[in-house]
Amino acid sequence: MSNKHNICLLNDSFPPIIDGVANAVVNYARIIEKDHGHALVLTPQMPGSDDRSYDFSIVRYPSIDTRKLIGYVTGYPFSPDAANAVKAENVELLHTHCPVTSALLARSLAEANGLPLVLTWHTKYDIDIANAVKSKLLRESALQALLQNVNACDEIWTVSRGAGENL
Repeated sequence: MSNKHNICLLNDSFPPIIDGVANAVVNYARIIEKDHGHALVLTPQMPGSDDRSYDFSIVRYPSIDTRKLIGYVTGYPFSPDAANAVKAENVELLHTHCPVTSALLARSLAEANGLPLVLTWHTKYDIDIANAVKSKLLRESALQALLQNVNACDEIWTVSRGAGENL
């Protein structure tokens, strides 16, 4: 019996955007490929992206360019391309690194495929939302979505004590 697994990583930021979470997803996908099975990364389409140098699967799904508002593109939370990739690659676990938009997609994929869902809580997202979203109505909606997504996960991992305390 093999201990190799097919794991799907979801995140809104991924190269060519370079930030801590994007780097974590790249590194995690490489570790999965090297030691644990197969990684599939689902991330929004981004102008200027070139995924040919990666040794793991990447599927980019439709997005909205929100870089001027929040610094990265936001993926549509429902994507037939993402759903087809999850089925085609026999994904066994979904792991999202963003608790808002990619978590919405992860939740729909988890429900449709009966898959477990893990969220890694990287930062103080509630503070990030409060700083980035100027509209009170949109900010409250984003925070409500964040809470619903967190509560829908099977497991939540934190990367630091501070992130855990914030969560």
